Amino acid sequence: MRKAAKTFFVSFIPKYIGNKTVIRVYHMLTWIKVPRSVRERNYRHNLENLRKSKKAVWKDAGVCIENQKQWKDIWFGAGRHHDMMYSGCEIIAAFNAAKTMQGAGSPEDMAGLIRYFEAKGAALWGTFGTSPLAVAEYFKRCGFEVLLSYGDRRTMEAIERDSFVMIATVYNDKCDITKQIHTVCITRKNGYVLHNAYVRDRNGDYTASPSYETLENAIAHISNEETKLICLLGIYRSNPCTQSAYRK
Repeated sequence: MRKAAKTFFVSFIPKYIGNKTVIRVYHMLTWIKVPRSVRERNYRHNLENLRKSKKAVWKDAGVCIENQKQWKDIWFGAGRHHDMMYSGCEIIAAFNAAKTMQGAGSPEDMAGLIRYFEAKGAALWGTFGTSPLAVAEYFKRCGFEVLLSYGDRRTMEAIERDSFVMIATVYNDKCDITKQIHTVCITRKNGYVLHNAYVRDRNGDYTASPSYETLENAIAHISNEETKLICLLGIYRSNPCTQSAYRK
């Protein structure tokens, strides 16, 4: 009986609450702001630490961030777990998407992007990451066209047909909300590739995923459990922003 009750409660939100409602409630948590003093402290700390790192992502326009689990020393928000390893997946997805569209990305860009979302998207001081609606608004602010889908066939087909860069937010396990959600950038070039999906190569280093033939198949491999899509953001070239847009 207890096991059945637990199964019901942990699966209630993924199974019975609509995706649009989930995202709207998620966005309401951005009303609880990260204090300016914390944002500036985090920015100084992050800029110093990011500049010290010799990551290939700063040097190679074709390389995305794949190793969120190694970003504990980069701060985000003011919550109990105020680091990018715990709740930075939306920001990493946004950085990877912007980098893919622009072919640029620097320590200054990432530090500025974190500070931007702390001011305009961090959910519950960043404890719950960043609102997907804030990510969509960021790309619109930067001059890109976007289409946000909550899983309906019409918008999903439009994104799959027309977009080469996407950001997907999923339940890691459609039957267990306690396994949390994850957000990744998906790029399309001879198939669909996941970035920051915790894939490792033969040497144990984090890397991009294999290429999947369909978008649906790619989304299904974001976690090792049975994922469920919450929303998918398609990003289209329009009047792309310059690097300075990261630091607004």
